[in-house]
Amino acid sequence: MLRMEIACVLILIFIAAIYFNAEREKTAIHKTFSTILIVLIIHMVLDGVTVYTVNHLDTIPKWINDTLHRFFVATMLGTVYLYYRYICELIAEEMEREEHSRLQLVIKYFFRVYFWVAELLIFVTPVSYTVTDKGNYEAGIGAGIMFVSIPLFLFHMVCNMIRHWKYVHPKKRSVIAYAMTIEIVVTGLTAIDMSLLLAGMGLTMIALSFYLVLENPDVRLLQQAREEKRKADETNASKSAFLSVVSHEIRTPMNAIVGMTDLLLSGELTATQEKYLKNIKTSGDALVMIVNDLLDQSKIEAGKMEIVEDVYEWAPLLEDVRMIVENRIDTKPIHVIMKVDERLPERIVGDSLRIRQIIINLMNNAVKFTEEGYVELSIQIEAEDEGGFRLRYAVKDSGQGIRQEDLEHLFQAFSQVDQKKNHSKEGTGLGLSISRDFVHLMGGELSVASEYGSGSEFFFTLYQRKADENAKSLDEEVRELRDKEFKAVGARVLLVDDTPINIKIVKKMLEEHGIAVDSAGSGAKAHELVKENRYDIIFMDYMMPYMDGVEATQKIRSFAQEETDIAKSDYYKNVPVVALTGDCFDETKELFRKAGMDDFLEKPIQKVGLNRVLLKWLPKECIKIQEQE
Repeated sequence: MLRMEIACVLILIFIAAIYFNAEREKTAIHKTFSTILIVLIIHMVLDGVTVYTVNHLDTIPKWINDTLHRFFVATMLGTVYLYYRYICELIAEEMEREEHSRLQLVIKYFFRVYFWVAELLIFVTPVSYTVTDKGNYEAGIGAGIMFVSIPLFLFHMVCNMIRHWKYVHPKKRSVIAYAMTIEIVVTGLTAIDMSLLLAGMGLTMIALSFYLVLENPDVRLLQQAREEKRKADETNASKSAFLSVVSHEIRTPMNAIVGMTDLLLSGELTATQEKYLKNIKTSGDALVMIVNDLLDQSKIEAGKMEIVEDVYEWAPLLEDVRMIVENRIDTKPIHVIMKVDERLPERIVGDSLRIRQIIINLMNNAVKFTEEGYVELSIQIEAEDEGGFRLRYAVKDSGQGIRQEDLEHLFQAFSQVDQKKNHSKEGTGLGLSISRDFVHLMGGELSVASEYGSGSEFFFTLYQRKADENAKSLDEEVRELRDKEFKAVGARVLLVDDTPINIKIVKKMLEEHGIAVDSAGSGAKAHELVKENRYDIIFMDYMMPYMDGVEATQKIRSFAQEETDIAKSDYYKNVPVVALTGDCFDETKELFRKAGMDDFLEKPIQKVGLNRVLLKWLPKECIKIQEQE
């Protein structure tokens, strides 16, 4: 029998060597399994020693035999108890949110007290031996305690598993069931024939099964990776939810600032008043840009940023860039220089929104770190084929430049190099990081060349396709919508928003088209008006107290099921609902679609966006296009 004990000890030492050398989180489960390995190795050594001593009762003094057997039985009971604790902890790990009842706590403390009382009895009660032809073995009170303890622990483990079976991971279920089966079989066979001495081998097999299935470093590493991924997903979801709320809450007051400024700029003003209002609008647009940067960064990190290509024109894009950059320059003695390759056609195909954002980010960054001199944008054709052009974009400045040791940190999000010198420079530190990611998404690489004290040059190359001769650019469509003058006399819309100033702004913009506007400050009030009147469009704010825009829309759509009048039912089902939102995440847009919303308007609401929605959803017979003079 000694060969079996020696083999078991060697197996356990091998497992322990691998287990204790592997880096892992120090959890309660890890501590319990570590203790199991140590106690079980000691037990198996004592098992081998007592097999020898008990069969030499005539030569080994009784006090040595008694002492060794007391420790042998005590370590066996300790191992069984630790297995019981380990299995309970495995189940508790799956049931981490379950609150323990008073009964469960009583049972937990009962088994703890029982274990220590049993251990004490093993050391204070007499030890007796049975002599047989197959060999001698201990059969005193200690053995009796073991035959009571094992079924007691097993019974509670089985009850615990049955109670939580459906919540426990299948892999854990299988190995726990396997371990309990081994212990039941070994205990039963030992009770039938004590001379089999299978207990140690059974305990070793259980340890081996737990190690191979649950505690192997590779398995734990995989579980840890899965857990880290789960936590990362939860963190990203929380961050997205936070950014969603913050985006809406920031854009809502920004809608008031930008909207009211636009309304004032459309009236008669002195030159000074107009200058002040334009400064307010520029600052408001800058704040909106910061919010957009944060949302873009979040989308990039989540892998949800998409490149959308369309036909666009160079002239209006560069004009917008020039206007924004010159507003940023303000009174600085800086010249803006733009050089575009004369061979470049007026229309090409690409993601003009992202290219515009990249150029603005790079030029604003150049202006920020240039006190005097120039900021130059250059767009040159590097190569041409039948399908399009490889263009080199470069933004060069005469500013302070960048230290060589700072270049590697330049494109990190939320950071600014040379902070001691640049502490007064405003910004989120996102512009260059986002620009680099946009360029990468479009198949290019953003690079920089700089000499400290003499300026910098940021450059990248992108492939832009040639446009069909008859294709209309997105810029042209936007200008048509922005500049289009039309009336919609007879049209009636409902405007739902819990912020009175936002209602005032959007209402004024709608009334300029001759549209009759009803307003509601809550979803409940909107439901009353929808039932009393017939609207051509319902503009619904997304985030409102008590009932948000999604819930309010779902309720309106549900009226169709309750209504017996077919005409009214069709109205509730088909009336266009347009979300007013500062949250432009793709998940939120999908939420709008599922709720029955037909479209959305991004805050701050601007004329071009509003015109697009009105021309799309108002009845065609209401719209009267006014000829431009």
